[in-house]
Amino acid sequence: MNNEIDYLMSLTSTGLRTYNTELEAKAAALKEWIDTPVGSVYGLPAWGNILSEFKHDPIGSDRVQVAIESRLLQKLSEDVPSLKIKGVSFAGQEFDLGVITIRIPEGTITSGVSN
Repeated sequence: MNNEIDYLMSLTSTGLRTYNTELEAKAAALKEWIDTPVGSVYGLPAWGNILSEFKHDPIGSDRVQVAIESRLLQKLSEDVPSLKIKGVSFAGQEFDLGVITIRIPEGTITSGVSN
């Protein structure tokens, strides 16, 4: 997965932005998944993040947090199999902001998400 091209096709002074390490490339794949709600990819309607399922649930609740983490693990394993996930955690920060932390063999990826 080295030399992954940025899915937003961002430019740098040397051309298209690429990710040169495994961890950077996998973090970019996770970011693309987070930025893509399920149902928005033509031809792959099941691909994408499922966090909208929890839009009206209180993210401070332990029950909801466990449900989110379980669903994230299941869906990420299906959609982004290159992430050999060792652990998932979701922490609600504010009303509509959360942080996903994914542990993989190459390291830890943390990304903010909002609804």
